[in-house]
Amino acid sequence: MKKNQPPVDSMPIRLTLASQAANCIRRGLLSDRWRGVLPAETELCRELGVSRGTLRNALAALFEEGLLLAGGRGGRRHSIVAPVGRRRRALHVLAGKLVRVLSPHPLFIVTGHTLIIFQTLSETLGRAGLSLEFDHHPGLRNLRLPDRTLRKITSQPNTAGWVLYRSTEAVQQWFARSRIPTVVLGGVSPDTALPHAEFNLVAAGRHAAGIFAARGHRRMVFLTVEQAAVGDHAIAGAFVAAAAAAGASAEVALFDDTLSGLCHVLDGLLAKRPAPTAYLVAFANHVYATIGHLARRGYPVPKATAVISCRDTTLFAGSIPAIARYQMSAEQLGRGAARLMLQSLDSATQTAGKVIVMPEFVDGETAGGQAPG
Repeated sequence: MKKNQPPVDSMPIRLTLASQAANCIRRGLLSDRWRGVLPAETELCRELGVSRGTLRNALAALFEEGLLLAGGRGGRRHSIVAPVGRRRRALHVLAGKLVRVLSPHPLFIVTGHTLIIFQTLSETLGRAGLSLEFDHHPGLRNLRLPDRTLRKITSQPNTAGWVLYRSTEAVQQWFARSRIPTVVLGGVSPDTALPHAEFNLVAAGRHAAGIFAARGHRRMVFLTVEQAAVGDHAIAGAFVAAAAAAGASAEVALFDDTLSGLCHVLDGLLAKRPAPTAYLVAFANHVYATIGHLARRGYPVPKATAVISCRDTTLFAGSIPAIARYQMSAEQLGRGAARLMLQSLDSATQTAGKVIVMPEFVDGETAGGQAPG
């Protein structure tokens, strides 16, 4: 086994200690373990192995959900007020206790806002008695026998539903036909009827082309990876169309998701005459390498070129130069995806609901001013 590589393809999404404690108490409430009131806080702390502060953070979530009524000061016992209808619904959901995330990428390379999405999704599903588990299958991008492979993957026991992350059109269409409760994180292909939760990066693509055009750029590039998900193709199309509408030209440049591949593609673009002066970068983890390589080739940002990131990361907050980017609420998307999953589990038929989170443009030095003459 390689160093720092996870030992298994299936990994749980880590919860905070307070969230785990809340899940334990919630399951007890939903199974009628206690009647009328909870045990005293000191007894719960001892049983769960947590501090008083952690327990009270867990109880705060249950108060907010309406499952408990606070008993007052001094560690008094808290009243159980969960409606019967909610208990029945949650017990129905518990028939399969796991929701699995199906991903072509391992969890240890997922960073930033995507981790926040998974964390929020996990915590929200936990309130219904479900656990979230991450299933990494690297061959999902190029399935030779999709039906056989996906049947085997989805035959795992104790599974209530699936969340598709960075999914291809072929994978989405198989799940749509299967009638398995499924939610897509990201865009779906036009003829695929699946619930999905996504950031409206198509709007970001159009907006970025308008920003570049307004600042005088006439040669633009959308920079993304070769094995793109369904939503990335839509962003590219919107960016190219918006650039043309503004009297500029734009192209899509694909690379193999390696540093050497990125540099090779940038060198090819810079060899063109005239060379592009504006770059919309699909993924936040490629932004610094793009800026660095442009600088060492004599096209510093923002003096000679402009760069905008389609996605945000916490690292951008302290960057010099300040990174122009699209900021979106990962928590909102995670909650929306969880709501769609619970609706799918409660429904006898698959409904193609959707949650769309709008981006907010954060201007920064890398977007530049007027294009160089």
